[in-house]
Amino acid sequence: MEFPYILVTDFPQHQRRQRPLPWVRFGIYNPKNPDFVVYPIGLIDSGSDLTFINHEFGEQLDYDIKKGDRQEIKGVGGGSMQIYLHNVGFILEENGEKYQYTDLMGFTYSDFPSSMPQQTAILGTIGFFRHLKVEFNFPSSIKIGSLS
Repeated sequence: MEFPYILVTDFPQHQRRQRPLPWVRFGIYNPKNPDFVVYPIGLIDSGSDLTFINHEFGEQLDYDIKKGDRQEIKGVGGGSMQIYLHNVGFILEENGEKYQYTDLMGFTYSDFPSSMPQQTAILGTIGFFRHLKVEFNFPSSIKIGSLS
């Protein structure tokens, strides 16, 4: 599978900036109801230990978020937040190719820190990299394949 880098616009210090980032569209579902899948986009982050996403997606999938294993995560920018880990189904598909597996994902009730603007999801080691081979070809594409 090959995904393009997405050109993202933000406004640090009120100055317009565009930069290519490794964002991909992926599917998640509650293993109790694998027929209902939501498709957010997430930043592929090789420096993140965990995969996490905004609580609204978990609520759509009928998770009782705060019943998950609570963890505190900290980012390079100094921000921190609480997440609640749950077992989630993942789907990644492109041009008829599909990878599907279950792993842990954290849901957060707080906003992403200002050091991580415009995020809905971070795809890290647990939940993403430990299932997939990822090759970054900056600034054009991200190649994703099977580990086996």
